[in-house]
Amino acid sequence: MAAASKLLASLLLAASAALPASRSADEIVDCVRANQPELSAEQEITLRVVDRLGEDRKLDAKVYWQRFGEGSKALIRFSAPPDLRGSALLMVERNDRSDMFMYLPELQKVRRVNNRSVAGAMFGTDFSYEDFERYQGLSDDGDLQRLDDAEVEGRPVYVLESKPVRDESSAYERVVSFVDQERCVPLRTELYEAGDRLRKVMEMPTEKQTREASSWVPRLVVMKDVLDETHTELVVQQIQLDEKLPRKLFSERALISGR
Repeated sequence: MAAASKLLASLLLAASAALPASRSADEIVDCVRANQPELSAEQEITLRVVDRLGEDRKLDAKVYWQRFGEGSKALIRFSAPPDLRGSALLMVERNDRSDMFMYLPELQKVRRVNNRSVAGAMFGTDFSYEDFERYQGLSDDGDLQRLDDAEVEGRPVYVLESKPVRDESSAYERVVSFVDQERCVPLRTELYEAGDRLRKVMEMPTEKQTREASSWVPRLVVMKDVLDETHTELVVQQIQLDEKLPRKLFSERALISGR
């Protein structure tokens, strides 16, 4: 009887160990997306931008995210420092494309972020517009493949490599993501420029993740610019999940009115 129990335990262990290896790249992406809130998220964040001399600058903002049909929308609105107060960025994901719109109070108008600007620094941080889109889960990279599994922070991770499909707008030749096998959260993302040169690394430390409803939420995201030797820390101060948000919040008109 004891031998049978040991055999059954061994079989169950072998089956559970084989399960992660059987997941396809698309299934891993689906798992990451399933970790997102069911309906919406509202966050208060602080961005700490640190230059190569160690001098820093802080930005405060609110980030709103909501599902819309088969796509989703994200809005970031700044409240500090004074020179950025009222500035906002709206990202809209659709089945076939994504669009971005920016509002700057001094211009008093909304303008589209064009392909040439997507790779530029977002409001002076180490996040480009493309990086922030990827952090919000609105980026759809093509040519996705699974690489050999690895470990990050001592945790087993899936490794995915993707190549952005929009070559004319992306700053990257390839993107390598290390996804926690248990939580389906990307713990590390490596972003490579042309010539396979590592340009940036985005990290979401496990110890700074909290369980909110059915989602694992990174409360700290660090974007490091390897070449410029700068980094930006994104700290989630407060978060609410799956609250009802007004649809008009995610409109170009709301960018101007602030509500």
